[in-house]
Amino acid sequence: MSTRVARPYAAALFQVLAKQGLAALNEAREQLEAVASLLAEDRRLLKVFEVPSVTPTVKRAILQEMGARFGLRREVHRLLAALMQHYRLRWLGEVAAAFRDMVDTHEGKVRGVLQTPVAPPPGQRHALEAALAEAVGARVELALEERPELLAGFVVRIGSRVFDGSLRTQLAKFAQRSAPSLG
Repeated sequence: MSTRVARPYAAALFQVLAKQGLAALNEAREQLEAVASLLAEDRRLLKVFEVPSVTPTVKRAILQEMGARFGLRREVHRLLAALMQHYRLRWLGEVAAAFRDMVDTHEGKVRGVLQTPVAPPPGQRHALEAALAEAVGARVELALEERPELLAGFVVRIGSRVFDGSLRTQLAKFAQRSAPSLG
């Protein structure tokens, strides 16, 4: 399912829950991500929802059990039922990602990835998030990705923007400036 198709499901849930506040939105986001993760890990469970030989009554019972297991909000359970009915549960990950993006925008937050050779101390990471927040005009939340080949420094990716302060890139730039021209 493309974002074009996943987005209306996420938008419908967002519209219903936005009136209830940020806590409700974040709870629903966590629940969607948990169920999406379960279905991504257990392809056999997902298959149960997709094969016509499993009756709708059995599918509803399984969905009900999942709802109880995860303590799903009524609104999230209804969304899952709609996805199940239209054979679209396989795209729950995309729906959850679109919903997360909507909640992040509502919160004034952007997510990015911090790539470093080793994990930085928490204080350094928070200082970098604060500096980037000023640069992008929104609160920044960075996921950490260790990349030993960077040697030193860091690379941050926020959407299509890249902030590259890695030693590897700095050395490449220095080599390019220092190379004699052949012209």
